Amino acid sequence: MSKSRTSKHNRAITSAIGVILIVAITVILASVIGVVALGITDDLGEKPAFAALDLSFEEEQTDSDNYDEFRWQIELTNIAGDTAQPDEIVVYLDHGNQRVTGTLNRSLRAGETVELTVVHNNQNGNTIPDDTECTDINVACRLAGDDGNYPKEDYIQLQMIHKPSGSILYQEQTSISGKYGIYNENSDPKISNETLIFA
Repeated sequence: MSKSRTSKHNRAITSAIGVILIVAITVILASVIGVVALGITDDLGEKPAFAALDLSFEEEQTDSDNYDEFRWQIELTNIAGDTAQPDEIVVYLDHGNQRVTGTLNRSLRAGETVELTVVHNNQNGNTIPDDTECTDINVACRLAGDDGNYPKEDYIQLQMIHKPSGSILYQEQTSISGKYGIYNENSDPKISNETLIFA
């Protein structure tokens, strides 16, 4: 009789331990799932709330006899959406290993457009568009010198990044004509990368 009672007692203890283990595993799984879910929610919270920012690139081409209008122009427009804050958006124009970085120094509200301009063939400062000044915060003037100064790639890559999350809001590769670029051999030090402010 004693052995039978001991066997039943052991089985009861084993069942109780099994229930405790199942409960413990359930609690642990619930905790892990909760942490993961909260992490995902936090990540989503950092994504941009606006989705109506438009980026456009235009290359103004002219021949060598009339190249005062030859330039690259980037326009950033908030078509309709939340106001974009200055520290939220950065734009990169990459030509080979040369880069122009575009930033905002003010909020961009719905319906507003700002732009950057890279002017090519700026010889003696007198071959740029009448409405553009090389000293403007959103303008880079470049002198087309030795072809070896410029990347061989016949395209540029344009990207718009949401800085807080690192999300790519816009990305496009666009063909360009002519052997021109961001490089300025007349500057000291020579410029191959530059940061401009959209205006």
